[in-house]
Amino acid sequence: MKPAFFIFLVSVFCLTQCTSVKQEANSTAIPTEKSLVAFVDLTDPLEEVLVSQGADIFSSKCATCHTIDTVEFSVPAFAGITNRRSPKWIMNMIINVDEMLKQDPVAADLLRRHKKVMPDPELSVDQARAMLEFLRNNDLEQVGQKDLAASE
Repeated sequence: MKPAFFIFLVSVFCLTQCTSVKQEANSTAIPTEKSLVAFVDLTDPLEEVLVSQGADIFSSKCATCHTIDTVEFSVPAFAGITNRRSPKWIMNMIINVDEMLKQDPVAADLLRRHKKVMPDPELSVDQARAMLEFLRNNDLEQVGQKDLAASE
């Protein structure tokens, strides 16, 4: 009886150690910093599925503070954004707010003017791409043109 109990204890010990190693490996695999987007491939015509997804994201994450027209309250309005800012700037501002405030003078100036830091909306790169497509569509509807800053 004693050898069986000993084997049981060793087995339990091994299983708990293996589990904790897996958990540590998983926790270290999660990146602590988001990398900046370096390139955005724009499509023409617009991808309607992304426009729709972006509209949903705007409604749930952005509409509390931002407007899609030219009216600014306490934060920048979105109409014409793709004509003023490059696609990678927009995506980085969506998913890497803190890094952009540290590295980008335009982002820092927006903070100085509006005195509000955008909270991290916790979006993936794909979701940020959908938001960009929504903003491109919004620019067509609001100001009649899009992507004038795409070459920056």
